[in-house]
Amino acid sequence: MRVKTGRVILLDYLVKVGNGQVVETSSGKGPIEYLHGAGQILPALERALEGLGEGEQAAFSIPPEDAYGKRKEDNVVSLPRSLFPTDVKLEPGLCLYARASGGQSYPITVREVKAEMVTVDLNHPLAGERLFFEVKICGVRPAGVQEIFSGKAASVETV
Repeated sequence: MRVKTGRVILLDYLVKVGNGQVVETSSGKGPIEYLHGAGQILPALERALEGLGEGEQAAFSIPPEDAYGKRKEDNVVSLPRSLFPTDVKLEPGLCLYARASGGQSYPITVREVKAEMVTVDLNHPLAGERLFFEVKICGVRPAGVQEIFSGKAASVETV
């Protein structure tokens, strides 16, 4: 069976950036399961996986504009210290998640901490990076009605 919209995919993966640093992998955790075409993974990754068959391996890269976008230096801003939780030790490099008014969360990285202000980078940590993928399609199956309705794969189908 091949990867296509409406199928549940079991995927082993390794993601590196240009300097060879591994930024994410399923190794040691087991493959991820997702509903292909439901927007659960990067759209460019879905396009690259389309048509691969169960058991196939592939390697490819995705440019920054198709991954997390280009870095924008105007996304580095200073915010009042009072906006941050008091129980969190703020230090450069710390990645926090902020919640937007619409409910989505997004990563922010602390750059500099002063008494009254904190400089943060609102760019995604992988913004500006070309991502290099090594993947293996471990399984492909038709999605059940509940999975299609919910837009995500269910670990145990209850249809």
